[in-house]
Amino acid sequence: MIDGMPGPRDDDEPTGFGARRGWRAPKGAGSPAGRRRKRRGPSSGRPPVGPDPVPPRPSDVAARLARLAGLSAEDAADLAATDLPAAGAPDVVPGGLRALGGLVRAARDTARAADDRADQTEERRARDVSRAQGRIRRAEEREGRQASKAAAEQGERQRLSGELERAHARLSQVAAERDRLRELADADRQAGPTDRDDAAVAGLLARVSDLEAQLVDRAVALEGLTDALEVAQAEREHLRGAARRLRRLALEAGSTDVDLVDPEDHGPLAVDDLPDVRTVLAAVELAAAHAEHLVYTDRAFSTARTAPYDEPRKLLRDLVALDRVAAAWAVEGGIGRPIRDVALAQQLDWADDVSITARNQNAREYRFTHAGRPLWAGPHVRVATGRGLQRTCRVYLALVKGTEPDLAGLPRGVYVGPVGRHLSDSTSG
Repeated sequence: MIDGMPGPRDDDEPTGFGARRGWRAPKGAGSPAGRRRKRRGPSSGRPPVGPDPVPPRPSDVAARLARLAGLSAEDAADLAATDLPAAGAPDVVPGGLRALGGLVRAARDTARAADDRADQTEERRARDVSRAQGRIRRAEEREGRQASKAAAEQGERQRLSGELERAHARLSQVAAERDRLRELADADRQAGPTDRDDAAVAGLLARVSDLEAQLVDRAVALEGLTDALEVAQAEREHLRGAARRLRRLALEAGSTDVDLVDPEDHGPLAVDDLPDVRTVLAAVELAAAHAEHLVYTDRAFSTARTAPYDEPRKLLRDLVALDRVAAAWAVEGGIGRPIRDVALAQQLDWADDVSITARNQNAREYRFTHAGRPLWAGPHVRVATGRGLQRTCRVYLALVKGTEPDLAGLPRGVYVGPVGRHLSDSTSG
């Protein structure tokens, strides 16, 4: 302290520890600017330490690994579902790589299993195709053998029929000769002694006896030929049945060069002799592929596609029978009898027409076209009549004579229109 100078006042004491009580800071010393200046300190050269960073989630880690490895979305999802090490763990990278390796191995195993299944499916399909082709080939071979055998049996039957006719004729000749000789012998006995000697009479009697013996032999031969003919006919029917079954199996196996029915077999059609079909459309397509006389219009296929009838095999039988009816209708100049009789002979439930009122009120249902020509459905076959759409089926037809002015260009024939649902009508006939 300098002499002569006053001592320090209480106001000159430093602030902080050691400041005397009662001291007041100078005006402005407590302002925010002062506090800011006071908080500033020398820079340490290090960035300020912020809050702890949020560790990445396992799904994010998995997503990064998936991107780096070029994995698909499904594999990335599988990797995300893998138990990865916790974020920040020392082995997060090795653990992630192990998980990725396991996923790759699993993907390889899955791909290998898929390839094995595909190979097995292809082999199974190839075996199925080979078996189907084998069945078709065997069926065709059997049908060829059966046809050859049937032809041979037919020739034998014709030969036996010829022999039978000749035997009948010879039998008639022998019987006539025997009767004539008996009449001569009776006349000689009634006339009494004549100029004829006993030798002549004995000769006539011997001739009669010989003819009677021949007559017995011919009768025995005739009976044998009749039995052989019956056996041949039974064998022929058996062969026809076998041919029908083989034909059905070949068609069900997918053969396209086998007739749906034997063209020479004009007997009644049976449902069991035809191949199995699952839908109305399948029945129409199969019948159309083998039809020789029926003409199927576009309306037949479009209506069959939505028909709910649940016995399409029965429909197939009636369509095949209708083709026979169409063959009779196609004869130029008419068939000589009502077409209804032909249809009934094929065991079809035939209706000649629908009411005019129903056709006029529901023209859109009954009108269809073929080759740009308008046709009207009228005659139809009642395939089935029951309760509900699944138990009812109709086949509507148009009979074209080939001479109608408004149908110029359409040949004579039976044209198939709507198939399946029962149209709005009041059936006549």
